[in-house]
Amino acid sequence: MNEGHLPHPERNDEFHDCVERYESMREQNATLFFDVEEFEIIVEHYLEQSDARRAREVLDYAHKQHPGSLDLMFCEAHVLMNLGKLNRALEVLDAIGKLEPFNEDVHLHKAGIYSQLRNHRRSVEHYKRALTLAEEGLDDIHLDLAFEYENLEAYDLAIASLKSALEINPENEAVLYELAYCYDLSDAHQMAVSFFRQFTNEHPYSFVSWYNLGNALARLERFDESIEALDLCLAIEERFTSAYFSKARNLLVQGNFQEAIDCYQETINFDGAQAITFSYIGECYEKMERYEQALIHYDQALALDPNWVDAWIGRGVVKDVQGKLPEAVRDLENAVKLAPEHGDGWFYLANALGRSGKYEEAFAAYAKLNTLEPENIDGWLDHSDLLLQMKGPDVAARKLREGDQVHRLTSRYRYRMVSYLLRMGEMQQALIQLEDALMADHAAHDQLLEHYPEAAQLPQVIHLLELYRRP
Repeated sequence: MNEGHLPHPERNDEFHDCVERYESMREQNATLFFDVEEFEIIVEHYLEQSDARRAREVLDYAHKQHPGSLDLMFCEAHVLMNLGKLNRALEVLDAIGKLEPFNEDVHLHKAGIYSQLRNHRRSVEHYKRALTLAEEGLDDIHLDLAFEYENLEAYDLAIASLKSALEINPENEAVLYELAYCYDLSDAHQMAVSFFRQFTNEHPYSFVSWYNLGNALARLERFDESIEALDLCLAIEERFTSAYFSKARNLLVQGNFQEAIDCYQETINFDGAQAITFSYIGECYEKMERYEQALIHYDQALALDPNWVDAWIGRGVVKDVQGKLPEAVRDLENAVKLAPEHGDGWFYLANALGRSGKYEEAFAAYAKLNTLEPENIDGWLDHSDLLLQMKGPDVAARKLREGDQVHRLTSRYRYRMVSYLLRMGEMQQALIQLEDALMADHAAHDQLLEHYPEAAQLPQVIHLLELYRRP
């Protein structure tokens, strides 16, 4: 659709008149004249109603009144895109391109189509061509180009494109958010800090940049600096509740639970009561071991949104801690029913089922977690320990080995495997594994002694612990 002819809000009456005139004409089977812009308005109306077939009918009528109109050809490409006829839309754009080889809209539309076709390289080519032809909106074209680079996982190029957009328009907030997202995807948190520090020096009233800086610092666990940046963000934009959420998360991680609660309360003043806010406040009370207060807030979250999964999990965890296992299991089963892909839900459910003596159900829940989140080491360790308890160390070791590809280099995994091997009487294999573990992380050997205290009585184990002790 040619963007120059999109409707403007202040002309709404005119749009309704166009559509009503057209529909009245159709009902009466009459013939009326509409100019090109009016036809565009009518087509856009039907596309907004997701009625692409009616839009197609309007176009056919429009072409009869205005044969050869380029604006209507753009309109046709737009309708074909909505109908999913992407290759046909490309043909129409090729035809326009022959008539107007320097029209950037041709390339912008083509880029959008190639993106839908997942041909992101071709999409990049057309966005680049549009950049050489366009005279305005260049920052938004750079943003669209960055999306394509992200689809190609070329994050460095995406970041470069977003920086170019900011040079053109440093106030483009969508670009600032996307830049933070790209740094995050690249795990380039230090680079994000450097960039947004520099940017806030040059644009000290850009609250989005202070927010992005605060989040990047939090990812580097520089929480005090992060809170400082978020406070500056809030000094500029007092009602920016995302910054309160980020600040509250920092305070929660630091163990400043009451301050975190106060921060979450601020968001209620601005945004009203929301399930997410009550759920986070419940989490703070849970960490403070004020379980009744935690339950009150989880219940408030669920009153606002009965499908709020984190609140069901929070309730289940608190009920478990309180020793109310049947209620805990019920809440956690509710959570995984609502969100079958939620790893935390399966983890806490498996634990609660195991402690309830429902062992086969617990094993099934752990298996689901191991499949969903193989990177969750607690899932493997707890699963194996329940097998140790019920079926012996050989079955436990066999289960733990299934997580070998992901976890064999982590010390918790290594020392747990040593514990199982020692229990099985596989002394030689256990000592080989113990030697590897000690060389990698001697300080963590307490994990072995906690899990299998009898290891401290074995001379070969004591010998290795002494041999690898750092001077």
